[in-house]
Amino acid sequence: MTDRVAAVITNYNMPERTDAICAHLQEYAKWPLDLIVVDNASDLTAPSQFTTLKLEANCQTTGGWLAGLEQARKQGSYLAYWFLITSLELVEQTDPLSPLASTLLDNPRAVGVHPALTWDSTSAWGHLKGRSQGIPRQTWMIDNIASLWRADWFDSSGAFDPCLKYGWGIDLETCWKARRDGRSLWVHEGVRVKKITDIGYAMRRMNMSAGARQHLAGANMAAVLSERYGPKWWSRMTEEFVREDWR
Repeated sequence: MTDRVAAVITNYNMPERTDAICAHLQEYAKWPLDLIVVDNASDLTAPSQFTTLKLEANCQTTGGWLAGLEQARKQGSYLAYWFLITSLELVEQTDPLSPLASTLLDNPRAVGVHPALTWDSTSAWGHLKGRSQGIPRQTWMIDNIASLWRADWFDSSGAFDPCLKYGWGIDLETCWKARRDGRSLWVHEGVRVKKITDIGYAMRRMNMSAGARQHLAGANMAAVLSERYGPKWWSRMTEEFVREDWR
């Protein structure tokens, strides 16, 4: 079995931030890594210099990741898929990948691991912010800011649902499936990243307002997950198979 990781980044009009992430990984990541950068039909800027796949139409966050996954699978098999967003900053001049990948290898039941967020990150998920230096801790849910998913489990679980096209809800559902299957999710305190919510909207790069996208994404998530899991989908996603010490 390979230990190689495929990093999939979807870029829409954010080439400088995409380039910064890729340059950091090329310099510091020591783990075997393939970079797959999907340009999601950028129309206000040139593509990232690291682009490996250019789409003809913007298929939103989930569609971009799935297009990158399709390319990754054509290239071979992987230990894990690493999903990265352009509102992410790799703030430490260290290898951000090896500790995450090692967590999957060291814990056979682990299927997902995420770096801890810096305390000045803007995120709705406070449980992802760093607590203790250097220690991986089990958690109930990881966001797809910089999530590393074990490839064989991820593929067998159905991957990300393309119906959740804006990226909202795919984190909740994938983590719910992991807990349902008796698998574990982790935050690695030895790696810290920063998330700046809505930076692309502040830069006027997204061709819509942040509020408009939040409305569309929230409505899309509620429609898809309520049809699948019933009217109490939110409590199911956030409470089922969850231990209090994971919060």
